[in-house]
Amino acid sequence: MDIRSDREYRVLMLQLPLRIGTGSRQTHQHITFYPTNISAMISFMLVLSFLMVLVSANSTTDAITCAKGAHLVVARGSLEPEGPGAMGILAEEIIKLIPGSDMEALVYPALYNEYVESQTEGVRTMNSVINNYVKNCPDTDLILMGYSQGAHVTMDTMCGASSEGFPGTLSQPSYITDNVAAIIAMGDPSLTKGQPFLVGTSEGSGIFPRNLPIGCNSIASKTVSICDKGDPYCEAGGKDLSVHLSYIKNYGEFTVGHVVKAWKSRN
Repeated sequence: MDIRSDREYRVLMLQLPLRIGTGSRQTHQHITFYPTNISAMISFMLVLSFLMVLVSANSTTDAITCAKGAHLVVARGSLEPEGPGAMGILAEEIIKLIPGSDMEALVYPALYNEYVESQTEGVRTMNSVINNYVKNCPDTDLILMGYSQGAHVTMDTMCGASSEGFPGTLSQPSYITDNVAAIIAMGDPSLTKGQPFLVGTSEGSGIFPRNLPIGCNSIASKTVSICDKGDPYCEAGGKDLSVHLSYIKNYGEFTVGHVVKAWKSRN
């Protein structure tokens, strides 16, 4: 075929994205094809079919692996680097005591100045994470843990968001809450006075109290929210930041013991 004179000639170009690697190590590359005649086009289609099989096979590596013990979802506090944050120390201890367990650090901004936007994104992400996990692993218990903004994310995800200035959301349905063994919130800005799961010396509400604390009723028996007097975030008016930063040290052993006991009572 003379490609310079054939008016029917068309150049077919395709950029096929390929994911190389798995998980967070994936990179994306594009392969571009320019078939210039019928024979080349047939060869191109065969190659394309083969590459699509490779892409499909690669995507299966993203499938969730269900933990035989518990699956921990940990949300870090404001400005902590990506990962589980300070809570990770406790999560690792829990994993040691519940064989077959694993941990997932929630991926969200954890910003301070853009708090509402950051926290709202965290709620959306955690909602997706836990619903997807329960759908794929209905026989594995979840343990949810959050510090500071991460605690706010965790509690809004489960109770529904109802604090002033934050987009409202619904509480989780029973098929989700039934799969949760324990919830730990430390320094939660949405803590509301009178909620039955408070552990600590605080006597007030956080800086973002709930207008509808009833949304937490379905998880109250599974929840521990730790807040001490003077914490400027979980107790509005508090002025001692060191209190807010002390919970891992002061309540770490209690937290690990409580979570392990809660899991064992169900398994």
